[in-house]
Amino acid sequence: MAKLRILVALLAVLLVAEVASATRWDPSEWDPRGPSEWDPRRRGDDERCERQVDRADLSPCEEHIRQRVEDEQDQYPYNLPDRRRRHRGGYDDEQQERCCNELNRFENNERCMCQALQEIFQNQNYRFQQDRSQRHQLEREVRNLPQNCGFSSPDRCNLNNRRPY
Repeated sequence: MAKLRILVALLAVLLVAEVASATRWDPSEWDPRGPSEWDPRRRGDDERCERQVDRADLSPCEEHIRQRVEDEQDQYPYNLPDRRRRHRGGYDDEQQERCCNELNRFENNERCMCQALQEIFQNQNYRFQQDRSQRHQLEREVRNLPQNCGFSSPDRCNLNNRRPY
């Protein structure tokens, strides 16, 4: 009987050791911030987002943002002739709608939305490099773009960097 107890205890120890070695704890699975930037799963997400952003037509967003920044520079848009002002407003509304339709692709993915916003910012940044106030306005407009379309904005998105977080 004693030999049987020893054998059962030995088998129990071996079973526990096997389960412990088969189950490895991955801190990124429990980290509320998600995988670290060096995690291969995240790099795969970044590449997938890059492909999605490359396929998206962000030119309506860029045009809409450019127009808003330039209009902001004109403190008094009512000085424009009535015909031109109406045309410009309608054109800008159309650009915003087309932009929102493109950004809709990224609505449920903060990382991809951030990369799309970075792309828009980088592509328009060169236009406003000389004027600091326009550059700040550009950044504000790009950050507000998802909200203006009715989407949530990414929590952590560095527009000056190509890496999303």
